Amino acid sequence: MAAGGPADDSRWADPRWWESMQRTGDPATIMEAFENAAPVLVLFEGPELVIRAANAACRKLYRREDVVGLPVREAVPAIVGQEIFEVLDRVWVEERPFLAVEWQTTFDRSDPDSEVFLTFSLVPMRHPDGTMRGIVAHAVDHTDDVLARRAAQARLAGAEQRAEAAEQVLFTLQRHLLPDVLPVLPQVRLAARYRVAEAELQAGGDWFGAVPLGHGRVALVVGDVVGHGAEAAAAMARLQTVLHEALLQPDVDIADAVARLDAYAARTPTTRAATVCVAVLDPADRTLTYLSRAHPAPLVCGADGRTRYLPATPGAPLGVRGTAPAPSTVRLDAGDLVLLYTDGLVERPGETLHDGQSRLARVAATALDTGGRIAPRSLPDRLTTLAVERITRVGYHDDVTALAAHLLPAPQQPLILDLRADPAELATVREAVTAWIGPLGLRDTDATAVMLAACEAATNVVVHAYADGVPGRLGVVVDLDATGTIRMTVDDDGRWRPPTGTSGGRGIGLMRTVCDEVVIDSGAHGTRVTLCLTPGHPTVLAQDNGRAYDATPAPHAFSAIRTDEPGQRPRLAVHGSLDATTTPLLHAAVQHHNSEPLVLDLSAVSLLASAGVQLLHRLTGELPIELWAPPGTNARHILDLTDLSARTLP
Repeated sequence: MAAGGPADDSRWADPRWWESMQRTGDPATIMEAFENAAPVLVLFEGPELVIRAANAACRKLYRREDVVGLPVREAVPAIVGQEIFEVLDRVWVEERPFLAVEWQTTFDRSDPDSEVFLTFSLVPMRHPDGTMRGIVAHAVDHTDDVLARRAAQARLAGAEQRAEAAEQVLFTLQRHLLPDVLPVLPQVRLAARYRVAEAELQAGGDWFGAVPLGHGRVALVVGDVVGHGAEAAAAMARLQTVLHEALLQPDVDIADAVARLDAYAARTPTTRAATVCVAVLDPADRTLTYLSRAHPAPLVCGADGRTRYLPATPGAPLGVRGTAPAPSTVRLDAGDLVLLYTDGLVERPGETLHDGQSRLARVAATALDTGGRIAPRSLPDRLTTLAVERITRVGYHDDVTALAAHLLPAPQQPLILDLRADPAELATVREAVTAWIGPLGLRDTDATAVMLAACEAATNVVVHAYADGVPGRLGVVVDLDATGTIRMTVDDDGRWRPPTGTSGGRGIGLMRTVCDEVVIDSGAHGTRVTLCLTPGHPTVLAQDNGRAYDATPAPHAFSAIRTDEPGQRPRLAVHGSLDATTTPLLHAAVQHHNSEPLVLDLSAVSLLASAGVQLLHRLTGELPIELWAPPGTNARHILDLTDLSARTLP
């Protein structure tokens, strides 16, 4: 055995070892404390980083008991591609400690519960002669703290309200210059993530975009302007505007569009030498046509976990009168993801571009193989989130942008409901529409608009369509067309009864407020309402880890729970959907409070329909009731639209 190894008995004859043990404590007590310590404690030894000691917390984290004696790569192979092995190797080679704070890590890709946030330290351990013996690791699981903090932050404010003042300036500027949403298309899912250089709290020159071209096609764009600051940001904004307008012109291919961009870039010094990659994804024939001007080539990630970089299209930067390459076209497989990115994701000081691209490919493959309760469920969101987070976690020196497109095996199918126009079926409409829009990853306001418009139109059929009181047919169709527009039709076979008293009037107004177009066609054989809106999927512009988008449908079960705290007004917390079927329940709950001052907490209301709005107007007008709905919640969005924000607590 090597000196100092686990079977080296020379220390037993060394009086200094016994003196050390006397100062440290009884060996059995030390062993018990080590084994039962709450943090993860582990000793790696030698260049192979063989595990020589691991306490119970470590073995639980690694999901196996037989780790002692195994190299770490053999003991926990699931963490390959998460930049942990690389950090361990660096500590061994550089003989310097390393500290990581709240790293998102997965130890068993088949088990969502193995996904954790760890804060850990790696400290070199030396032989008496000063040479490296191994590494001592100490880790604490902060998963519950991180999830609780994120939940609290989401309730209190949006991400831009949680940032530092300097970051606020950056995010505000970047959100005005870069798209805050990406199109939602039937057979393509998109996601984008931007992170500003950690040393530059100012606007950067990275830019991205996605332009629907009709027939389900989409143009993907990622570019990089030289420099930082206001001039670079302004140059970026001009270039992306010129390119997007060129792409939307009829009969213009990407070579023509980039040629127009090149000519424009030559006009001013701030736009010269910018780089760009443009790719058109056509789901119909599963092709990707792309062209790069001095920009890294796209990365394709297959559904089988394999990755490949597309052949480069060598060309000079924009505006320098250099070589103009021809576009290249490749065929994709169903389920492939295409990743466009800026060089900040693959360049590090002291490394070659090949090293950086190899790292990105490795991390991307692992990211797509990771599922759990923390990482986003949609593949493009997961790819952009984990690739940016894992590669930049050990430091980065330039802005980082990632844009991913997922070619789905088949387009989103329409939702078709043929129901009886009965109040009990409104819950069926609500749950079916919620499930249908869930996989689309819509931003919250768009998801609320779709749900609200469909439910309002269906409620109108139930309440007004059949004058004889005998329920007839209720038809609902929701579809996403090739332009990225959601079209909903709600129809019936009856003759509408005009609203009387307080039975209606707000529903159509709400539909017109949240939709881009509302068409009502009523005749002797029934009424058809057509509702159209163009939704978007949110992008992420941040310096922190941002949010993980969860496509799980929100619960709509109704409840109203009272809480009383000393010195404060009684509070009635409303959960779920507040629509025509549940407003009587809320009205009854309020009546139990005998007209005493009351706060209605609407922060957990998933759907606030016109019937709920009508009741809230009535309650706040007749009783000492105030409303509470923080900015960013579904309810607050509707309160602001319906003149109820004045009755809402700040």
